[in-house]
Amino acid sequence: MKGSQAMRGRWWGALLILIALGGCVLPPGLRRSNNPQVEVELWRPEAGLVPGRWTYVEVEGARCANGSAVGAGFSAGGQQGDLVVYFNGGGACWDALSCGILETAANTDRRYSHEQLAREVYPLEKAGLLSREEGTNPLRDAHFLFVPYCTGDLHAGANTITYPGLGLEGPVHHQGRRNVELFVERARTFFPHVERVWLMGVSAGGYAVTLNFELFKEAFPHAEVHAFADASPWLTLEEERWASWRASWAMTLPAQCQGCLENSQLIPTRLAETYPGSRFALSVFSHDAVISTYFGASPATFNTLLEALVLRYQEGPPNMRVFVAEGGDHETLLQLRTLRGVEERRLEDFFLRWVQGEESEDGPGE
Repeated sequence: MKGSQAMRGRWWGALLILIALGGCVLPPGLRRSNNPQVEVELWRPEAGLVPGRWTYVEVEGARCANGSAVGAGFSAGGQQGDLVVYFNGGGACWDALSCGILETAANTDRRYSHEQLAREVYPLEKAGLLSREEGTNPLRDAHFLFVPYCTGDLHAGANTITYPGLGLEGPVHHQGRRNVELFVERARTFFPHVERVWLMGVSAGGYAVTLNFELFKEAFPHAEVHAFADASPWLTLEEERWASWRASWAMTLPAQCQGCLENSQLIPTRLAETYPGSRFALSVFSHDAVISTYFGASPATFNTLLEALVLRYQEGPPNMRVFVAEGGDHETLLQLRTLRGVEERRLEDFFLRWVQGEESEDGPGE
């Protein structure tokens, strides 16, 4: 009986994750299937990158969870020294139930295409994050790299695994980390004079920002690298779930991260301590209904854990910053120009200080 109850609990937990994560990358009114699209061209070596336009470049060796090929979106800007890297989000999966039956991770059952990239970039352009038209975007002249998400592993896996159970045909390729490595190599050929790298991502993509931070430090050894994680606080995970993620994905953790194998919440602090010249920002809603489900916590428990996290930011290295907005919504950066946090602080101002390296008037905690 206990085993049966535990199984039902896992089913309902995974179902809640599916419901919560199904639209976690898009703002209200937009869906994955019928978004307006930005213009995206297919890569032609003889044409190269057209400045200011998006090009979908399929990269040899990169693949989605179902084994199909995948590429990344590149857009050359006018400012040679800046590279903005945006990691897309969309859930995660780590067993037969989550990967095969409930499909709690985005794009794992399809061949990713330039049309899909065009739909996913659109809300980011509208929000001003990847727009070249918006005067409020301080990085509008940078090169852009959009990293699609189709591996279910927080962009951090390096494993091919066959899960026993219904709903799956063949192995699952949790190859997110390898994909990022391949995209970075292509970015280095396109943009050889990078002086500053700006890592951003939402949800699963926000966790990718910290998990892949050192990869970009190594790929661009003479460049500054800064990180902005949206809706992706590192909280205390259930031990069993944290172990399942690491094992199923062969997860890559930062090398300079003492204690992180046992305690994931140490990841941002360890990075900030190791790289004092980099800026690490986090924006999050106080009762995020998506991430609380993801971490197996009620919104109230999530808020308690988040308050402890904010305190760690306040007491931690000075290059860590956190912005908290009240409510149970998920993404914050898609509301960049309108969202206000605690005590009416504006997310847009917080973002600008991250880019410009300015001190907050109230210290690390926003």
